[in-house]
Amino acid sequence: MSTSSINQNKKNIKIVNKKDTGINGELIQKILAYVIVIIAFGIILFTATDNLRYDLILKEMNLLVNALYTTLWVSVLTLIISMVSGFMFYVFMNSENAFLRTITNLMKEIVMGTPLLVMIFLVVYVLGVRLGINEKLALGILALTCYMTPYIANAYETASAVVDEDQYTVMNLYHFNGWQKYRYIIIPQMIKPLIPSMINNLSSIIKGSALLKIVSVSEISYIITVISNKSYAAIEGYLVMWVMYLIITIPLSLLARYVGRRFSV
Repeated sequence: MSTSSINQNKKNIKIVNKKDTGINGELIQKILAYVIVIIAFGIILFTATDNLRYDLILKEMNLLVNALYTTLWVSVLTLIISMVSGFMFYVFMNSENAFLRTITNLMKEIVMGTPLLVMIFLVVYVLGVRLGINEKLALGILALTCYMTPYIANAYETASAVVDEDQYTVMNLYHFNGWQKYRYIIIPQMIKPLIPSMINNLSSIIKGSALLKIVSVSEISYIITVISNKSYAAIEGYLVMWVMYLIITIPLSLLARYVGRRFSV
């Protein structure tokens, strides 16, 4: 073996060792970060739980499980409907019709500038009363959908960036109509980058659904408030509520990261 080959092998070994060292160092930092967060979380819980009676809340486990179920299916249904309405918004936002494009963007700005609490109030107590609709659960889902639609539309807009100008040029060259562009070129390429965003939006909907308690929808926040008021255990109730939302949202956040890395988003 020549001297140059030996030197090259030594260089390669050094590079590999540096990479291994970097990976090990990053792993140690991640483990340390997790340990610090867990310790801090434990200290907060330990400090907050001194002389507290969680049994006053947890004895209503059936109600809590039902509330969790309601929160999940309401949030998933809201996401599904919002994906449909959000896609319509996205198409209108990119329409060649200036009037349609302008009015859609104006509606988007109005909705995105409206707090969710106000949106729920307007849909349930203004629109619902005006139309004579008293189904507060359905109206609550409608309010969440109206609120999330522009954000979902923005997610579509971001995901569509994977389709470059050259592809649009080719589509125009072959005289694709609007439906053909979306069906064969745009939508198939949007799916992968869209999935992590939809998972994060689901997490946002779950947290936002807590405001449905103002219209007496039996989700987590409302049920825990009822139990807390009945048992005079407000602090215990809010801590249980906090943990319940973390149990849902943290796995969703980790899943979104995993999917994003898997699809290289």
